[in-house]
Amino acid sequence: MTVLDQELDPLAPLPAPDAPIDPVLGRPLRPAPTARPRFNPGWTPARRRLLDGWVDVQDRLPETDGIVARAKDHLWVGDPEMDAVVQMFRRLPPRTGRDMFERALSNGLETIENPPEELVALFEHIDNPPAWITKERVDRGAIVANSVSPAGKASLIFLNTLATVQGGSVGDAVGTMGRMQRDMIDRSLESVEFWLHLPAPGALDRFGTAFKNAVRVCLMHAQARVMLRKKWGEEWVAEHGVPISNAEMSGGITSFGVANLMYDINYGRRYDHRDLEDLNIFWSYIGHIMGIREAMIPRNFSEAVELLDCGYAVMEPPSEFSEALDDVSEMMLTTLLDKVTVPLVDAQVKSALQQTLYGLYFFIGGTFLGRRITGTPEPSRIGRIAP
Repeated sequence: MTVLDQELDPLAPLPAPDAPIDPVLGRPLRPAPTARPRFNPGWTPARRRLLDGWVDVQDRLPETDGIVARAKDHLWVGDPEMDAVVQMFRRLPPRTGRDMFERALSNGLETIENPPEELVALFEHIDNPPAWITKERVDRGAIVANSVSPAGKASLIFLNTLATVQGGSVGDAVGTMGRMQRDMIDRSLESVEFWLHLPAPGALDRFGTAFKNAVRVCLMHAQARVMLRKKWGEEWVAEHGVPISNAEMSGGITSFGVANLMYDINYGRRYDHRDLEDLNIFWSYIGHIMGIREAMIPRNFSEAVELLDCGYAVMEPPSEFSEALDDVSEMMLTTLLDKVTVPLVDAQVKSALQQTLYGLYFFIGGTFLGRRITGTPEPSRIGRIAP
């Protein structure tokens, strides 16, 4: 597999003169942007909660060989095929490009007469996953994803809420776009729709609901990439790399994938190693659909763990939007609690539930992150006992 320099952003620096050829990419790696990645000790407790027993978590930056080294390089890579489709939308009359995209997605590219080359390239990529991602293993991974316990799924929700609200990279993008703050309910329902269909039988087949949802999320990322670049400017890109980069997107394969089972196993549930590998393949296929380069897709569970550890070790400090996103998170929690009514003792029950949920933030993220997202110095007695 050779990844051409054309996939790299024009602002990417040249490789060092003595940089070795990466055996996967077939070219020297470009250095990371000057402003990142940097070690963030605030996430060490979250790393230990998730990764202890799998790797020797240290309060420092992990080793950066292999896929982790390529992640630094891929901070300069967006999603070449979908980025080109967004530019195609702008070139064609209003709605024309989007209508062709939707027809090709729902009915096949062959239903469009003389499709633009950008659409041809996009579906050529999407419809041809790496040979090591097989349908049999994707289907087995879907079964495993469906079997994750409520505790494992809840832990993952809390971890990824922490990453969105208290992580600078995701928080900056979500906060700048502003939709989560403006339209919390619809945005949340879209997320539920995405997650609900993912592990359903046949949902990731070429014309399945989850497949089409994943491609539309990929398009949304590419459109946001254009807007964020315009908003933040070229100087920001030169220092931080491409907004919503391929490296950052690849982290979703592991943080939404094998992390589920890792929490479950840490809580005493038993899985075969094959389950871990199949779940990784399941999410690797989703990553492929969403434009992640093959070089940044973890081929096995070991690579997935390396990517997880490093991704949380270099989580950027909270963005300027962290308080606003924290307010949104709190509103979502309040909305959820309002769905529960217990006559006579409603206030006491809701207080206990809230203390329990706050305790989970401390349990999953540690003291620093728990304090930041809950606004409390420590979990209550109920919050300490519940997890």
